[in-house]
Amino acid sequence: MMKQHRLSFELEMVTEPAYECIKLTGRLAYDTQLAAEQKLAMAAAAVKRHLVMIDVSGLQFLDSTGLALLVRFFKQVVSANRAMAMIVRDNAVLEKILLIAKLDRLLPIVANEQQLLSLPPLSSPGFVSQEELYSAWQQCQL
Repeated sequence: MMKQHRLSFELEMVTEPAYECIKLTGRLAYDTQLAAEQKLAMAAAAVKRHLVMIDVSGLQFLDSTGLALLVRFFKQVVSANRAMAMIVRDNAVLEKILLIAKLDRLLPIVANEQQLLSLPPLSSPGFVSQEELYSAWQQCQL
């Protein structure tokens, strides 16, 4: 029996008290583009929290099409007056791709939720803009 390769993209939303976590798994690429676009658009519309963390650590593959989808999703989230960051956990390959694509110039790319939640603007609950979140994260990078 041949092992079947499933070229799938999965998205799971978890609503936490302080933020919404969107976990991506599988392939975010040209071959999963249509399904991914739909799922991301539905997720963007379903977000209830002000802070959105997108966990990309479960992605096995990410290409330029996938990067473009992530950027589009980011723009949808921010235009809805929400703040967004990306979580890479210990997925070094993926983190490298995001950095090469300069996504760290758009939004915080962190190892885990705690790293983000410990940033000064998030210690007090309430509204935080993408700019505030990003500049606080950059301060911590220095």
